Amino acid sequence: MKSFLVALVALVIGAAIGVFVYTRFVPPPFDVMARAAVFENDNDYFFQSASELYPTRTVATAPIQQALPSNPSVLDGFTYEYEGRTRTLADLYEDMETSGLIILHEGEMIHESYGRGAHVGTKFTTWSLVKSITSTLVGVAVAEGKIDSVDDPLVKYLPEVEGTAYDGVTIKQALQMSSGIRYDPNLWDGDMADTVDFMTNSVVTGRSPAFELAIKYPRENEPGSTFNYNTAESQVLLELIRRVSGMDAADYLSQTLWQPLGMEFDGAWIIDNAGKEGAEIGGAFYNAALRDWARFGQFIEQGGMWEGEQILPIGWVDRATVSDDAHLKPGIVHPNPNRGYAWHWWTYADGTFTASGANGQTLYVDRENDIVVARASAWPEGYVREYDDQSFAMYKALATWLDQPAEEVSIIETTAEAP
Repeated sequence: MKSFLVALVALVIGAAIGVFVYTRFVPPPFDVMARAAVFENDNDYFFQSASELYPTRTVATAPIQQALPSNPSVLDGFTYEYEGRTRTLADLYEDMETSGLIILHEGEMIHESYGRGAHVGTKFTTWSLVKSITSTLVGVAVAEGKIDSVDDPLVKYLPEVEGTAYDGVTIKQALQMSSGIRYDPNLWDGDMADTVDFMTNSVVTGRSPAFELAIKYPRENEPGSTFNYNTAESQVLLELIRRVSGMDAADYLSQTLWQPLGMEFDGAWIIDNAGKEGAEIGGAFYNAALRDWARFGQFIEQGGMWEGEQILPIGWVDRATVSDDAHLKPGIVHPNPNRGYAWHWWTYADGTFTASGANGQTLYVDRENDIVVARASAWPEGYVREYDDQSFAMYKALATWLDQPAEEVSIIETTAEAP
């Protein structure tokens, strides 16, 4: 017995020494530690490098890419007013921690600039901006006949949701973030406990498949009655896309949009686990060059048509970007009373709309004035009301500027330069 105790003590001491030596001199698994650490460090680094820290699946572009037509002189002299001060586009890089800015008008690129270490090939992570891509893929699947109607219940295509809180929820209700599922109930107060848990257990550690986690949250309200911003809800929709297409979401995006639109760079979609079983994240973590964000925005501005081909159902964009239900109207769903919600798009009261990600990732579309603005940023907080208001002031000034007769614009002295 004595020899057994001695051996046991020696084993415990040896194990303790081994653990100490390992943790002291051997770095922890880089992938998990790096993924966790970047959330607390330099936002610029994270937003420009996320695709290098997580397992990804490539969204391949076509063998021959198409450059956007360019006409930068259109904005010579452009300024806008905000809080009594005249500002230029260059000021955005200091005022709102901007990393890249592209403006399209009538399909032409009239401004492109980068800062904070970014460049034309930087794959910016979208955060929640990708939610609008996810919803657009639902539209593509409808156009291809893979989904009969957005009024269909999710269980028709995802039998796993039977008996869960998503049983009885329609595709449209999920697109509107109106499933009635309880998720981050105090989001606008800064409490993102459910999102942190969802991302930690799926993306950061790869412990659980994202879809399995997404359908475990409980129901709080009747479906279709109440808006509740829910990142996991986008995962349910992405699983719908994967299921009806029979493809990984990255491959489906490549085949139906990335290649037909002639994107200039491959995209990189972060998955919940390395390997062929990993699933893309539907509500965050898509990574792409800013020019390709802008091209996607132009596709939406054109009503889902590209080079004469109607890829989305006719009228899809009209329906997907309008807050047509009372519980989605501006003043109800967001701290900014000017914002409403539609089918995974944020709407403005003036009819414009935006795909938005935390910390200032933005794709703004003004269909009436044929304007698309793509901007990557590294805001110090997920949402900054002052930045949102200043952005909107800039958008409205752009519409006014571009509506001027050409002869009036040409005589204005140039005051704005890209950083």
